[in-house]
Formats: sequence, C-alpha cells, structure tokens
Amino acid sequence: MRGRPPGRELLDHPLLGGRAYLGSALWAGAMFALGLLLWGVGAYFWRDGIAPHWLLATLAAVCGLMLFRRTAPGAVLGAATLVVAVDAAIGPSSAVIIVYGDALYAACVWGRRRLADTVLALVCAGGVAVTASLAVALMLGAFRGGLLELVQVIGLYVLVFASPVISGLSVREHRQRTALERERARQIERMAELDRRNAVTEERGRVARELHDVIANHLSAIAVQSTAALSMREADPARMRRILGVIRDSSLHGLTDMRAMIRVLRDEEGGPQLDAVTPRLSDADRLFADAREAGVEVEVAWPDGVPPLPPRADAAAYRVLQESLTNALRYANPRRVEVVVDVRAGDAVGRGDGREDGTGAGETSGGRTLVVSVSNGVAEAGEGATGVLHGQGAGAGLTGMRERVLLLGGRFSAGPVDARTWRVRAEIPLSPAEPASGAEPRASAADGGAAQDPGGAGAAGRPAGAEDGVR
Repeated sequence: MRGRPPGRELLDHPLLGGRAYLGSALWAGAMFALGLLLWGVGAYFWRDGIAPHWLLATLAAVCGLMLFRRTAPGAVLGAATLVVAVDAAIGPSSAVIIVYGDALYAACVWGRRRLADTVLALVCAGGVAVTASLAVALMLGAFRGGLLELVQVIGLYVLVFASPVISGLSVREHRQRTALERERARQIERMAELDRRNAVTEERGRVARELHDVIANHLSAIAVQSTAALSMREADPARMRRILGVIRDSSLHGLTDMRAMIRVLRDEEGGPQLDAVTPRLSDADRLFADAREAGVEVEVAWPDGVPPLPPRADAAAYRVLQESLTNALRYANPRRVEVVVDVRAGDAVGRGDGREDGTGAGETSGGRTLVVSVSNGVAEAGEGATGVLHGQGAGAGLTGMRERVLLLGGRFSAGPVDARTWRVRAEIPLSPAEPASGAEPRASAADGGAAQDPGGAGAAGRPAGAEDGVR
C-alpha cells in the first residue's frame, strides 16, 4: 500500500469482507487476555446471587465489538454502552470499563466529526454531573470517603472516560493535518510539474523561433540564389561566380550563427555568450545590403538619433525586419521594399492595418514604442509572380514574429493593405525597467536605396573572401 509506513501492510489487512481489520482483531484479543487476567485476580465487584462467570460474557461481548471499531465506530460505541450498563448491573468489572475507554477513543479517531463532537460533549457533561453530585453528597455528609476519595473518583473518571476522548481527538487532528499537508504536497508537486511543462513548452517555442530565424532565412537566401542560377539560359561565368559567392556567404553566416546558438544552449550559466548572439537593430545595414544584392530595391526611413533599445525589444525588432525582408525577397512584385522605423510616444500607438492583430502593454500611455513597418508590392490576381520563389510558405515566419512581439506586450499585424501592397507592422513597447542593450545610437540613413552602400556597413560583416553580386 503506497503512502503507509513500513510494517503497516499486515495490520491493515482487511478481514470479514473488509468489515474488520487484522490489527483490530489482534487488539481485541489482547484486550480479552488482559480482561481474563484482571478477572482472575478479582478486579471486579461481586454481587450476591450473581455468579462472577457472567462477567466473562460481558467481557467477551465488548471485546468482540472491538473487531469493528474502525469500520463502524458509532455502532460499536452504542453497543458497548449497553454492554457496560449490563456489566454494571451484574458487577461491574474493571476490564469492561477499560475496553469501553478504547471504544470512546475509536469513535473520536475513526468516527465522523459530528460523532466525535457528540462524544466529547457527553463526556464533559458527565464529568460535570459526577463532580457536582459528589460535591453535593460531600457537603450533605452522604459521601463518607472525604475529600481525598472525591478527588480520586474524579481522577478515575478522567482517566477512564475523558483521557481516551482527548487522545482520540488529538490523533484525529494530527491525521487531518497530515492529510492536508500531504494534499498540499501533492498540489505543489502538480504545480511544479505544470511549471516545468510550461517552461519546457516556452523554451521549445523560443528555440524554434531562434532556429527559424537563424537557419530558415539563410536557407531561403541560398534557395533564391540557387533558383536564380538554375534559371540562367546562357552561361555567364562572372554572374555565376557572384551567385556562388553569395551562396557561400549565406552558408557561412548560417553555420556561424548555428554554432553560436549551440554554445549558448550548452552553456548552463549563459552570460556573455547570450549577449554575443543577440541581434540588434543597429546591425540592420547588413540586412539591407543583402537584400539589395539579391536585386530588391530597399528604401529606408530611419529617424535621427535612435536611442539604445532594451535587449529584448532590440532583438525582436531585428528579427521582424529580417523575416520581413526574407519574405519580400521571395514574394515582392515589383522588387521594391519600404522600411520605416520610428520611436513614438506610448499614447500614439495605434492598431496595425493588417489582418492579424495583437494587443498588449504597448497601449500604455506615457511610454515609448518602437514601430517597425515593412511594405512591399504583391501581384494582383491573375498576374504572374516575379519573385524568385513564389510558392506558399509554412507560415512559421509570421508566427515567430507575432509571438516575439506579443511576448513583449506589443502589437503585430501582417496582411494586405490594398490589392497591390503587403505590410508587416510591429509595435514594440520599450519598457523603462529593462536596461538598454548598450548599443550606440545608429547613424541616420537617408530615404531611398541609394543612401545605403551595399559594400559599406553591410558588407563589413561578411566573411573574408565573399564577393559582392546579385543574390
């Protein structure tokens, strides 16, 4: 039996179809043996005309009732009271009184709460009645034993009747507290298991988002360049070399990011390695340069003096921008993208124009909100797509962007603005309680694709030996 101390299995074995237990049977036998010993030494009152052997019958009856003291304590107490009354009429004997005290104890331990309270009330009332009657008898001179014997009789009453009741109630209270503590421990265990499952689920989602952002975007770029190479009708060694260089560039970037993520996942304490792989919006020049190399015209609107951003908001904005540019590389028609990054007051945040909206703490007035908007053209119904890859994706990118923004309490929308424009919009609240990432403010960029030099800041982050070309 689970949850029971060692050695209790034998004592808790049910008998008589479960109406009695082996422990109760052994206890009843021990009480009967004690009663025989007390009867043998003459621990009883002998009434004239009544044979002492009749006291053995009452002893056997009250001990037999002890078999059912756990399963039917109320009935056992009632029947034992009748047996004690009969024993008092023909005796009485001390053994029956002792066994009756055990019946009181069993009623308080295993009986219902109402039964235990009733027994306590009756025993208290009986004690008051006995004490009052003996005191009156002593004052009237009817009690010849004196004050000492009066105290002895009261003490005997407490020992035989009150002590089992108080002990039973104490054990009952202890068992109830033990059961409550055991249930509380089970609840804490269940809550800990739920917290563990939630933590595992949250960690799986975070790792899935990071893997998608690190691997899927690089693989998409590789697929785009491979498709462009396969679509060439005439041999162009120079262009093919540039395409292969871009493919090698994307592969090395993907391997580098993957190794950095693996180091972070294996590091138990995290720390500086986590900061090393956390992307920042100030590194967006590389994304713009890569998109332009792939043949997409990128126009950027970036305000002057963007302050350092909190790390989580900074990383979320970078990932939204990265995924949006990757999707534009695949589906944009015409091959043109407009990027708008702005920091606004919290009360100026409005709902996005897309089909999928999420609301959060970004609505709080008085704070600052980072707004990232990426718009690109789409083909109308009936037109052929001009993107290099124009199949339907799995939607993991949109799901990852939405989760990142909503986890920070912001808003996210992605969908068509009109028949020719698709827009991704993220509104990320900048929590003042979260420290900034420490990145220096990004230099302002003029509107238009010409303001960004593909061979400048974006190319500086590429591995040595990578060549510029059409991606």
